[in-house]
Order: sequence, then structure tokens, then C-alpha cells
Amino acid sequence: MTVGTMLAAFAALPAPDGDLSAWAARVGTPDGDFPLIGTGTRAETYTALLWNGERCARAGLGQESALTLVGLAVGAAHGRTAVELSDAVAAGAAYPAPRATVSTGVLAATVCAARLARVPEDELPALLDLAASLMVIGPPGVAPGHDPAAAWLALRARDAGIVGMSGALAHTVSLLSDDPSDVDVAELVRALR
Repeated sequence: MTVGTMLAAFAALPAPDGDLSAWAARVGTPDGDFPLIGTGTRAETYTALLWNGERCARAGLGQESALTLVGLAVGAAHGRTAVELSDAVAAGAAYPAPRATVSTGVLAATVCAARLARVPEDELPALLDLAASLMVIGPPGVAPGHDPAAAWLALRARDAGIVGMSGALAHTVSLLSDDPSDVDVAELVRALR
């Protein structure tokens, strides 16, 4: 899906109702940093990315919506063009995220954000290590807005001089597997919350 198609899909979303409407009313302000799509109000960027991500997931817009959202937030902040946004979304979509029960969409969204912020290619592994610390390990789809919000936060943390543990991404993913581990089931039950 192209960025133009995604923007048209955003524009075609019906007005939010129910819990999304109530959530927007709680967090929205006329002078926020980023729009809560379809509400006529805005919110702080991180909150808006969480809200918009949830809204897009409910509408079935897919991973490209998360990439477009973080791309819009980072691209606007860095004065990028629509062509650069499209290239960044394509780069994020092409990023080969490992299979695991972890929010690897954070990695694709971080690649997209990094492209728009013009993070040098040789600095991308360190940024992905930082983003790895923001991944959620657990059932997929629990917080659909997490991926773009975490990517935006990783870039902001990097810009503030925060660095992740070197090799954090590889370490995190190496601990996860599609195969069941030999953990006692009672331990798994105790870990439930």
C-alpha cells in the first residue's frame, strides 16, 4: 500500500466512537503535537501514535499504517518530503523482522523513523539496539499503537544521547523461539497476570 493510499484510508475512517472517542476526549487538546485522526483534535505525539495505532488496527489497515504514522510524525519534525516519507515507509516494510512473540514491528517502524531523521546507516544497528529495549514480549496485537510510538520514542531517546545495550536486539531475539521451551507449566501459570 502506498503512502497516498494510506492517507486516503486515514481520511476515509469514520468518526471514532465508544472507547476510542472517550480516549480521544481525555487526551486531546487543540494545540497538541500530532492529530488524533478524524477527531479534529491533537495530542502529545507519543499518545497520539498509541491512539492512532489502535484506531488503525481496529480498521484493519495493517503494518503500513504504523509505518506511515511514525513516518508522518518524524518526517514533519525533520522537514521531509512526501517522496522521502514513501521511501522511508518502503524501507520499514522491507525490514526483515525475526519471527517471535515480540513486537518486532517496533523495528520496522524504527527503520522508517531513522530514514526520515537521516540517521547514518552505520548508526542504525545502535538505534535498533535501543529500540529493542522498547519491544513488548507477549501476545501480538495487545497494543497496536505501541510500534510507531516506541519507534518515535527510540529516536527521541537517541537524540537525547541515550544508547541501548550493544547487541540488545540480537540478544533479545535469541532468547525467543517459536519452539516451546522446557519450562515447567506451573512457572508459566505463575507468570500470568
